[in-house]
Amino acid sequence: MLPAFGGASLKQTKEVAMPRIKTSLEILRTQQETFDYLTDLRNAPEWSTEVVDVTYDGELGEGTTGKDVRKMGRKEMVMPWEVTTYDAPRRIVFEYGPPFPATADFSFEATARGTLVTCYTDLRPRGWWRLLAPIMAKEARKADEVQFAKVKAILESRGNGAPNGEGRMA
Repeated sequence: MLPAFGGASLKQTKEVAMPRIKTSLEILRTQQETFDYLTDLRNAPEWSTEVVDVTYDGELGEGTTGKDVRKMGRKEMVMPWEVTTYDAPRRIVFEYGPPFPATADFSFEATARGTLVTCYTDLRPRGWWRLLAPIMAKEARKADEVQFAKVKAILESRGNGAPNGEGRMA
């Protein structure tokens, strides 16, 4: 690889910025309850529009690796991942490998009414998939909105659990 301007390689100068998807929603449940539900990956098929199964060994934490089986159209795909950040009950970050490299960075912020959940997803498609990046981002944004709404409905349909205005359980 030949050096380019400013010491960057030719390959680095051709990198195309991929869209960053931000999805955020307040859930009327405590930070701990919301974090626990979303990080108990056995729950993923209940709220995810794509996940059919999730497997991993041991306790979920930084360094845990696993695989999602996702249904995309008529096809099932295996998506390997690793947890790169685990800071309960505030944040968890998943790094997905091929076939669709991505980062999903979830944060959980306590609010007076419950928890603000925010997910930043950075897609990093490779090869000819890069041509479809804008379409993939649009579809991922729609899926995230549907999934967050499902999580909100599931958690808020449970009994009391949202903090009241004084930060205590209602």
